[in-house]
Amino acid sequence: MFESFKKIFLLVFILLLACKMTAQFNETIRSGRPGQSIGGYTVGKNILQFQQGVEYDGQINNENKPTAFITDHVIRFGVMERVELSTLFDYHKDTFTIKDSIFSYHGINNFHIGFRVNISEQQGILPTTAFQMRLKMPGVSNNFGANNLAPVMTFVANWNLSKKLTLGTNWIYTTNGNDPIVTGKYVINLGFPISNKLSGFIENYGQLRKDVFETRFDAGFAYIATKNIQLDASAGYGKNNELQDYFVSLGISWRVNFNKSIKQNQ
Repeated sequence: MFESFKKIFLLVFILLLACKMTAQFNETIRSGRPGQSIGGYTVGKNILQFQQGVEYDGQINNENKPTAFITDHVIRFGVMERVELSTLFDYHKDTFTIKDSIFSYHGINNFHIGFRVNISEQQGILPTTAFQMRLKMPGVSNNFGANNLAPVMTFVANWNLSKKLTLGTNWIYTTNGNDPIVTGKYVINLGFPISNKLSGFIENYGQLRKDVFETRFDAGFAYIATKNIQLDASAGYGKNNELQDYFVSLGISWRVNFNKSIKQNQ
């Protein structure tokens, strides 16, 4: 496994050498929230960005009435113009009912560390591209998590279709850390502006694991409160193998620009 990781890091280094190091910093914050997809850009050098949310999940026609309350956190920091380091962790509280008895368990479900590199910007029909790799760390919780280190690799290809429409795609390779079975995932995101500060999206995402395919839809809004703060709301629904599930989510993204303090200290 570690030999494969070395090859990936070498590939990223070669891509960086081949790319023109254009700035990634944007005047208004660009967040991975809301939705399942991630963008093709990094936060920019010396930018520290936080993306945080709360989510409620449920199943409509499951007799055990499982629900989940989730808080998720992503921290991103730009070490170069086109390279960022990041970590992700989320806390779950799951509840279900068996014969009128209510059971619940809680703990950290995911703890990932990794990086993202912007490979190219859109030129004509060629998309903005990026590669992100995070490692899911084992042994983070008694009730959740993985037993072994697991990679989560994402290739991003995004297009500006017009001044009003964006098309984002993610293609993901991952394992769960408990068995060697590979899961392939995809996300297709259509974004659109509503006003100067408000934007919306609709999204389809799914996965294939051991010949079992699942797909879901979600949609939501993002509001730019200030150039460094974004608020969001989203909801999703899926029906797979006769089970219907849904989620609702609220979130905030904010950033700190250390470039200003660096200039003041020079």
